[in-house]
Amino acid sequence: MEELREAAIAYYNNGSSDVQMVAWNFFKSMDVNGDGNVSLIEFVEFLRHRGYHWISPNLFTELDRNGDGCLDFWEVLTMYYMVKTRSVCCRGCRTILKGLYFTCVICFDHEGDAYDMCSTCYGRRTFSHHHNSFFDSYVLLGSRRWTSNGATNLNLAQPSIPQPLVVAPVGQPARLAPHSLS
Repeated sequence: MEELREAAIAYYNNGSSDVQMVAWNFFKSMDVNGDGNVSLIEFVEFLRHRGYHWISPNLFTELDRNGDGCLDFWEVLTMYYMVKTRSVCCRGCRTILKGLYFTCVICFDHEGDAYDMCSTCYGRRTFSHHHNSFFDSYVLLGSRRWTSNGATNLNLAQPSIPQPLVVAPVGQPARLAPHSLS
């Protein structure tokens, strides 16, 4: 959660005044009584009224960094970042995706609705999905750099495979090993 919190603050601090105003308005829409904090009741009501039914009220405790029982602007900003930048929930266990997660590449490329899973569900195969081509979130991002000839289909992307080095005797330069992959 800390990594998401830091990313949210970085985006906010480097965002335009319009972006910052939208984030403040998001916070104010949760802070119904205007006291500068969002209570658990305000949080749950906001989720219910705004259609965020897929977010568990338990997220409140994770967002409440200082444990004071309410959320300040910076704590709500983390939720705003999560809602606006990621699919948020694992399709297997419905937990909030906070770090590395797996995405169906075919759905990502063609179907417009990403199929995302936490590492636990993907690793244990506790899901049922009609495709079997998944990348973790970091590889998915990296694969965008690997695509050749401007291809957008990640299944067609050919990542460059680093050549292993052969350790040479002292005084001789290292050389690339013969490459047997075709």
